[in-house]
Amino acid sequence: MIQDSAIDRLVAIVVSGPQGGDLMHQLTQEKFAFTKVDSSGGLVQEPTLCLIVGLGNTRLSALLELIRKVCQPLRQYIPTNLNIQPGYPNLPMIEAQIGGATVYLMNVEQFEQL
Repeated sequence: MIQDSAIDRLVAIVVSGPQGGDLMHQLTQEKFAFTKVDSSGGLVQEPTLCLIVGLGNTRLSALLELIRKVCQPLRQYIPTNLNIQPGYPNLPMIEAQIGGATVYLMNVEQFEQL
């Protein structure tokens, strides 16, 4: 059981599905406890994960470094389903940046594990 004083930060990490599996594996290896929430959306409709991590401020820099290492942005060509006006060229594929992570940090006033 985690002591109440140990948790003073809540971190929400939104990561692409393919990188999410690698990140969860690394988090487990480094003994970070997390909760996984599946989601999808965005322009490319790629699956995403939201990982919620509660931790002490002393481990925050290690967590952020791990996220930077695992969740690098990538460029990928994706098909378009655009209705183009006559006379304009059809764009069958567009280049998009996928991957990476969005990290939200929140202070925790009180933590109780029941």
